Amino acid sequence: MKQQNAAPPSLSIRGVTQILLNEIDQQTALRFFLALVCVVASAGLAAFAPFLFKLIIDYFSQDGPQAASLPFLLVSGYVGSQWIGRLIGELRWLLVGTAEQRFFRRLSRKVFGHVMRLPLRFHLDHKTGAIGQSLQQGLNGYRMLIQQTIFTALPGVIELIVIAAIVAVVFDPIFLAVLAASAAAYAVVFARGAASILSVSREVSAARVEAHALLTDSMMNFETVKLSAAEAQIGRRYDDALARSETSWRVFFRKRTQNGFSVALVFVCGLGASMLLAVRGVANQSISVGDLVLLNAYLLQIIRPIETLGFAVRDIGQGIAFIEKMMALLDEKPETPPASEDARRAPLRDKPIPARVEFDRVSFSYIPDRPVLKEVSFTIEAGKRTALVGPSGAGKSSIIRLLARFYEPQGGRILFDGADIAGMDPPDLRRMIAVVPQDTILFNDTMFRNIAFGAEDLPRAEIDRATRLARLDGLIASLPDGYETIVGQRGLKLSGGEKQRVAIARAALKNPRIFIFDEATSSLDTRTEQEILRNLHDVSEGVTTLMVAHRLSTIVNADEIIVLNEGEIAERGRHAALLAKNGLYAEMWKNQSGRDKETAPVQKNPDHIRQKSAIPQ
Repeated sequence: MKQQNAAPPSLSIRGVTQILLNEIDQQTALRFFLALVCVVASAGLAAFAPFLFKLIIDYFSQDGPQAASLPFLLVSGYVGSQWIGRLIGELRWLLVGTAEQRFFRRLSRKVFGHVMRLPLRFHLDHKTGAIGQSLQQGLNGYRMLIQQTIFTALPGVIELIVIAAIVAVVFDPIFLAVLAASAAAYAVVFARGAASILSVSREVSAARVEAHALLTDSMMNFETVKLSAAEAQIGRRYDDALARSETSWRVFFRKRTQNGFSVALVFVCGLGASMLLAVRGVANQSISVGDLVLLNAYLLQIIRPIETLGFAVRDIGQGIAFIEKMMALLDEKPETPPASEDARRAPLRDKPIPARVEFDRVSFSYIPDRPVLKEVSFTIEAGKRTALVGPSGAGKSSIIRLLARFYEPQGGRILFDGADIAGMDPPDLRRMIAVVPQDTILFNDTMFRNIAFGAEDLPRAEIDRATRLARLDGLIASLPDGYETIVGQRGLKLSGGEKQRVAIARAALKNPRIFIFDEATSSLDTRTEQEILRNLHDVSEGVTTLMVAHRLSTIVNADEIIVLNEGEIAERGRHAALLAKNGLYAEMWKNQSGRDKETAPVQKNPDHIRQKSAIPQ
């Protein structure tokens, strides 16, 4: 992820404010406004209440006749201001809490949608756990900003203004000067503390993201961890990440404590100077006992808003540091947004026009100076079956990624029905392409949602039809909960063949203009492979099909076979013609035909997983 540690806080604050303005709707804005009104009222009452208490003390300290009802009115005003202030404070929590949650929902949806639209290269270069933690930290950062602004900084400013106004009216100007000097000293201390804490907060944020990324990656790959008996090793790596996080937090708390010591020193100096002046004033009768009580109350009360202002500045700095990583995500350039996000797919029964795809002198590399494809040119004719074969690393998977616009070629162009796909919205292009991959990834959800993933808006009849085409209807009928059966983490409760059939049903629901079978049977046993091949043939009948295969026996009936080697087309033609050439394809065929097909890799589920599964075999 992009590091923004060098970015000045002012730039971050502008970005933070812009996101706030963009994601707060009218209803949320109204709630925040009402909360601000409550803040003003509550802070004003909190600052005015000690003045009423001062009048009560002065009333009982003075000799001579007084109005009998005045004490009752003063006490009622004092108690009432305290009570109303508390009520307003609770109402403020209600308004801010509901507005905050609505804002978080909109912001989370915005960032999640943005991350989902980022190109594949970004996701391959970043850890999933780090991305998730950056989003969570960003939300926490905004929570700190909102709460510190509305519940701390703003009330503190209002209380300071009211207190300063009362002190200026009631007391000698020297008291106001002492308060102003104390406030200025606090401001200097907190400004320096906030600057030092901001830099440390960035380190804390980075350490937390690193630790969470390792945790998430380990949990996602728990099966590999267990098969490698690497629990202790991964535990040490996680502990090392936590140790770095602990060190960052230790520095953060040390800086925070140092800032607190400076605040305490300023407080005691201001309190001592003010109380000495007040005691001397009472002694020479220039101020009353009530004034002494009021001044003491304000001295104790003024430290609270000033301290909270400092805490707010400090926490706002930490919040900005947390938000910066989320803002870095938003700075990443996404793919072109979909032109018709809510467009419904055509019904399964309406066959689309098969597409014609042409690769025109396409060159591509993941790493500079290490080409994967070298000016490759070929055509996938409409309605025909074209196969890509070749050794590992020849560029077969790269062709699929380029066709789906997960990557852009460095040279040449790719035409879809004569139009350059570089000018097409990636989501619109991908809606016309259906891929059955080698390893089908399922969500820990129901069979229905896994089959209908990306097409839940289609009628149930269409989903049932796709299920029948994929030969899944018998399995679903035998499940205790039918479509609502949970398939487990990454579909571990299903066999390899069953997962592939789910992928076929998904592909059929897209009703694509081109099917891509990316070594869809390479991890299956021979019997299951033959069944899946029949499913693939049925579902793609009459549709343009691109087959990437390792087992040559699965593509012998292709209309054209393209043999790739070291990023170039070595041979092309039908199966018999390629065998007759006695070239690379014939050599690959000879090597494979000599093997016993029954020894091909079989994808199995461990017995203990099968026993726990709710899905009968």
